[in-house]
Amino acid sequence: MLQDNIENNEINLGKKNELLFIAFAIMIAGFIAKIPQFQGVREDLFYEKNVSFIFLPFLIIYFNWKNQLAWSKLIFPFVIMGVSAIYINTLPYSENSDSNSLSYFHLPILTWILLGFTYVGTSIINLKYGISFLRFTANLVIMSVIILLSGFLFMAMTMGLFKLIGIDTAYLVQHYILIWGLPSIPLIASYIVTNNPQIVNKISPIIAKIFTPMVTLMLFLFIIGIMVTGKNPTQDREFLLILNALLVGVMALIIFSLQEMTKSGKQTIQLYTLLALSIITILINCVALYSIIFRLVEFGFSANRVAVIGADIFIFTHLVLLTRKMFLLNQSKVSVTEVENTGGNYLAVYFIWVSFVVFLLPLIFNFK
Repeated sequence: MLQDNIENNEINLGKKNELLFIAFAIMIAGFIAKIPQFQGVREDLFYEKNVSFIFLPFLIIYFNWKNQLAWSKLIFPFVIMGVSAIYINTLPYSENSDSNSLSYFHLPILTWILLGFTYVGTSIINLKYGISFLRFTANLVIMSVIILLSGFLFMAMTMGLFKLIGIDTAYLVQHYILIWGLPSIPLIASYIVTNNPQIVNKISPIIAKIFTPMVTLMLFLFIIGIMVTGKNPTQDREFLLILNALLVGVMALIIFSLQEMTKSGKQTIQLYTLLALSIITILINCVALYSIIFRLVEFGFSANRVAVIGADIFIFTHLVLLTRKMFLLNQSKVSVTEVENTGGNYLAVYFIWVSFVVFLLPLIFNFK
């Protein structure tokens, strides 16, 4: 497993070989991203199907090397990725196929979990340090957003300056800078986060401290709003999708907060806030589960409903397990590490479910 660097105020640029590998990976990823332009295929459909394969193989190789794993460890993730690439690109195309769209949407999640096996240096059966990968993912998102915003600001400034002297750089930006720039963001962000965890490790706990009480209050008011307005969620499919996103967000806040508690020991107020947030979210999700079951009974099975109820059940169960462990933590019956392990060990369950959605759901619903 990758170990955190010793915290200091200096920026670690890593080894020269790492920089060369990242630069090489960015160059190749850019060429892969330009395949639609080289081959004359539909760009939107190509990226929808193949976004995972533009940069993730390089990250898998990078972390395999970073963890000093045997090269044979690459066989499993690359076999799965190869099968996935062939499968997703040979699915019968249909403009209105929900099952195909779900397969496209879940494939990046599947391949990202594959990266997790390499990141923690273990197998799908023993994902002991999965929490470290979840933290890495969260920190990577933060760093990627920072790089993305900085990149857009730089491009806006560049285009504006050159426009002043009568040079239009829009074509160059659209067909080259963006094509190479966007795939480079997760590669550069991974490199920075891996070699300088102290940069984002100070940001994510602050985010958790600020937003955990705010989200808790917001959800409490949301429950009151449901009771006051008499809103019937069974008639609103968007409600169910938002609830799944909410569950993911709540677990991200819990992971951030646990990271801070690991450093400074159990913090009673913070723990009570997390428990309140988890309980309120569980109550709201019970409403969502009722709504999903109602829609299944009322309208029957569809690819979307199966995907939503499956994700909702698994994420809901994960949150319940985390909440139970936090109750035990409050009673000093378990350690923060045990709570973290409950968060990380569930990745294997997500891997199995996402694999089902990617490979079997289109077949079950006949690509409709």
